[in-house]
Amino acid sequence: METGMAWLMAAVPAGILVAFAVHWISLARVDTAERRLPLCRGTYLGMSLQLALLAWVSALALIPGSALSLLVAAGMTLSCAGDGFNLQFDGIRKRVGEPLFFGILCFAGAQLLYIAAFLSAVPLGSLIADGYFYQLLAVLVVVPAILFFLRVYDPGRPRRVMIAAFAYGFILGAMAAVAISAAIARGGSWYIVAGGALFFLLSDAIMGQTTIRGVHPRNEFQVPWITYLAAQGLIIVGAALA
Repeated sequence: METGMAWLMAAVPAGILVAFAVHWISLARVDTAERRLPLCRGTYLGMSLQLALLAWVSALALIPGSALSLLVAAGMTLSCAGDGFNLQFDGIRKRVGEPLFFGILCFAGAQLLYIAAFLSAVPLGSLIADGYFYQLLAVLVVVPAILFFLRVYDPGRPRRVMIAAFAYGFILGAMAAVAISAAIARGGSWYIVAGGALFFLLSDAIMGQTTIRGVHPRNEFQVPWITYLAAQGLIIVGAALA
């Protein structure tokens, strides 16, 4: 991809993050997460859809025929569906009961698509030989499991949400291991993808300790969302450059 086009792509998630910061400032006088959520739902879903559109433009117009970009775009689309559930719109809640469970399922599918995307560009053998893949996988699967029991698990929360969140941690850790291993093995724009994976770990760790656990601090949605948007933007742009 030409440098100018790469900068143009990067300007989209950068602009979204700037807009998010302005939006966050506008919420300063709203003092609870419960009161903030209705003011945020449409904005956050709209930002997620913008990133999905960017991913599909990259896959279909900028880099046609790239399995990497197509799979990333499909993953971003599933992520949008997960966002729709996780934002807990009243209409969705009335139909499905506990939308977080379905949100976790969507994001598990998205992470599997990201894993497939990265492996389509960097073979597993290369990750094992040059990227310390097994070591990274062990750390990034075991540590989230430990953190889940220390910081997320609550027997009072819906059982299926807890089970889904626990299983999701393994899939997310595997995605991060593949991305970071690819950065070590190949360097270049894979560092951008790895940065996105790390932001994803941070975003979901924060969400696990708040929304999934049933704890609702004032910035319950703002902190995980700004890190989530950064994660998706880095993955989309990094994959396009790769």
